[in-house]
Amino acid sequence: MEAQSSIAIQYFHCSSMGTRFDFLTYGIDEELFNTFQQQIKQELERIEYKFSRFSPQSEISRINHIASSEEVITDEETFELINLCKAYYLKTSFLFDITVGKKTEIIGQSNAVDNLIQANSASQFDNALLGADKIITNAITTAIRFTNPSISIDLGGIGKGYALEKIKTICHQFLIPNAFISFGESSITTLGHHPYGNYWPVGIQHAFSAGHSIYTCKLNDSSMSTSGNSLNNKIKFGERGHIYHPKTGAFENTPKSVSVICQSAIEAEVLSTALFIANEDEREKILDQFSVNEALQINYDSFNNYTIINYNTKVNP
Repeated sequence: MEAQSSIAIQYFHCSSMGTRFDFLTYGIDEELFNTFQQQIKQELERIEYKFSRFSPQSEISRINHIASSEEVITDEETFELINLCKAYYLKTSFLFDITVGKKTEIIGQSNAVDNLIQANSASQFDNALLGADKIITNAITTAIRFTNPSISIDLGGIGKGYALEKIKTICHQFLIPNAFISFGESSITTLGHHPYGNYWPVGIQHAFSAGHSIYTCKLNDSSMSTSGNSLNNKIKFGERGHIYHPKTGAFENTPKSVSVICQSAIEAEVLSTALFIANEDEREKILDQFSVNEALQINYDSFNNYTIINYNTKVNP
């Protein structure tokens, strides 16, 4: 059998959006790749600087600071992204909600159950005051206004997907046909295929057993996002969980994960979180609104045994 020829792999990584960013491609001119790499890093820095609510100089921080008292005229990119989030709020049965930033910050600082209850019941953080429909947008002036001071925009549930879509555009501009692009292995997008196969194999890791892959997804010009509670998140956030449910006003701490594969990195990220907290009726309504290649839920019991559920077909582990 003839030996397989060697393919030059090109790779870089950096820290971005609070996690590790990895980029892998192959067969690209080295000088071109170096130029491309710098442009990607600049774009990641630009997006994080502009859209992070934790950066006092960001456009989102400026909007959060002013929009409850007056209209804020913003740029077209920010205006379109916020309107996109408003559309996803409706399409996900109100489960994808970017207005809960202030509330999750308050609850996240509370360590006792009593404090959580108090924070949830406080009138200034009443759930009825929140919701992306409370963001008023003016298409003529690209202005944004909040209906009340309880609202604070947090783009954490869409930011990585948005960055991945921007990076895909840059890849097309540089005529890069094959690439694997990942934020911390939880938000992934791909172009083309693996150098030694017709797809990029991506393993879903056991949430409570390091290095144990329990399912392999096949990505080809598609994106994947995974949301869930895991051992790492348990160490970081404690028993309360870290995915906030805007309807119940609590964090979901069920030991499970949801992975979604579709063409859009933005929609994969939005859906993995929304489907994680959705009940059965909501899940069916949400999936009817989107084109999804695959959606998997993995449930864990107290012994770390797991069950894989395809939202269309049950699969034995």
